[in-house]
Amino acid sequence: MKKVIAFIPNLLTLCNLLCGCAAVAALFLRVDFYLAFWLVIAAAVFDFFDGFAARMLHVSSPIGKELDSLADMVSFGVVPAVVVFIMLSGGSVDGFPAWLAYAGFLIAAFSALRLAKFNIDERQHEEFRGLPTPACTLFFAALPMLGWEWVWHPAVLLALTVVFSALLVCDMPMFSLKFKTFGLEKNKLRYVFILLSVIFIVWLRLAAPAMIILAYIVISTGRALLCRKCVKG
Repeated sequence: MKKVIAFIPNLLTLCNLLCGCAAVAALFLRVDFYLAFWLVIAAAVFDFFDGFAARMLHVSSPIGKELDSLADMVSFGVVPAVVVFIMLSGGSVDGFPAWLAYAGFLIAAFSALRLAKFNIDERQHEEFRGLPTPACTLFFAALPMLGWEWVWHPAVLLALTVVFSALLVCDMPMFSLKFKTFGLEKNKLRYVFILLSVIFIVWLRLAAPAMIILAYIVISTGRALLCRKCVKG
């Protein structure tokens, strides 16, 4: 019985991995951004609950940590890269050759580097250093849902690929949504972010994650710059 209980977090991690594999299949075989989006959401839910279950059941293990990174590499590394690849694969547009679609896989490469750094970086218990891979994936999974033609332009997609690849491995502190207390004083930033997220969900529905992640990046960047000025002052 103890072995069964101990395997529950790993089972949830494997569900995360299977959702990522299914999302890749949906994109390559059917170009189904809608299904891939929901599979990414499911993967993110499993990714949250595997760690939660490990803490609740007191069964954290080194193999669970490694398995989590391997699953995340597929669901939150390969999937966003495939989304960009598919979006860029429409052929030559305004002088952009079709082979540039392969640039989308830069996201997979930088996601791998991000996950490797995360595993050995002891500073990321209270906040993140660089953009978390699930956030990157949620952005790109929701991007086709926006319905804005200009986001499909190769120049825009390539620029987003470069920017998000850099954000994955940068050293900028980015706040987490972990609440130690629920008081307003210490959680103003989190409550502002949650309020903005609700507004985006009501406004954009399925496309909301794209704007939510942009808001997260902007708020984190502003916070980092403000903290740096305070330190210098």
